Amino acid sequence: MVSDLVYLMTKMFSMRRWNNKPTVEQNSEASNSGFILQTAHLLGMIEKVDGKDVDFKKLIVRGVLKDMPKCILSDISLETKRTIQRLSPNLWEEVYKGAVEDVIQTVPDEWKEEFEDAIINSRDDSLEGKILEAADTYAAFVEADVNSRLFGEYFSEIRDSIMEKIKEMKVDSLKKLLSNENLKKYLTRVRGLMHAVRWNQHSRTVQTTVSGHTLFVVFVAYLLALEDGKVDVLNVLERALFHDVPEALTGDIISPTKRRVEGFEEVIEKVESKMVHEDLLPLIPDEIAHHYAPLMLEPFGGGREGKITRAADLIGSLIECKIELDNGVRASIFERGYAGIKKQLLDMNLDVVRNLMAEL
Repeated sequence: MVSDLVYLMTKMFSMRRWNNKPTVEQNSEASNSGFILQTAHLLGMIEKVDGKDVDFKKLIVRGVLKDMPKCILSDISLETKRTIQRLSPNLWEEVYKGAVEDVIQTVPDEWKEEFEDAIINSRDDSLEGKILEAADTYAAFVEADVNSRLFGEYFSEIRDSIMEKIKEMKVDSLKKLLSNENLKKYLTRVRGLMHAVRWNQHSRTVQTTVSGHTLFVVFVAYLLALEDGKVDVLNVLERALFHDVPEALTGDIISPTKRRVEGFEEVIEKVESKMVHEDLLPLIPDEIAHHYAPLMLEPFGGGREGKITRAADLIGSLIECKIELDNGVRASIFERGYAGIKKQLLDMNLDVVRNLMAEL
């Protein structure tokens, strides 16, 4: 059942990175993966501008699915994993293969091959695999660099070893990123989504960030697009990936606040557009900015693709409400939110949404 696959992905919200070390930041695997997706897409666009042929659907799908085995294996640290691989590589391969098989068991038969290929070959020698590996490594370096400023005894050596790995990578776009302050500043601003907490005015048992929410929305959008079969899958994936990027500048302004006073939501949209055009897009090449602008500012427009993306966004919020309700939080905000969002989804009159809703 697809619902089993959806709920398996929610485990990414609860898994904390660097869980055996003191950290300045407390990032979940979902938040980190959301930032990796943003980084990988930017690197892919840089490669495209330079004339390389990048399969962005493959890149995004691999980025979304690559860490799903962690939902089975849970919190095995990188150091532990590498030690196991050195001491008993065959045993680690068995463990990992078993985790992949557990994930694939939750996937509908018609998608199994595509999911398995995306997970197992996520970091292969293809251009997409190299880009994703570079994005993953860059994200880890930024985390280690930030944490080393306060906890140097834990992170300085890790930071330096990651940088050595980065220097050995033969990915042109990564080299351009490292030598371009504007590109790094762009990603620094987008990385703010890792710290933008959703439902921030309410206590929650499972905290989610905008970056983690983005990962989940891209994942659900992918499932809906596959099931629908009538949409441009890449267009849906890109809309889902960039739909909340303006919140890196504005913060997460919840829908009830936007609609509190008539006309306020329209003002917020104008503010988002102004800030994105003045503070974010000028940091990246014009060709890339031209591609990103409508994805950031009009993600739910443009017909069926926009509608599917909006449904995925709402399902992300619905699941967040359901997690809290299932964990015994009886706050009215989550009860009303669940009921209201469910009605919005059913009113969209999309069979693919109704089918998934019947399982959730």
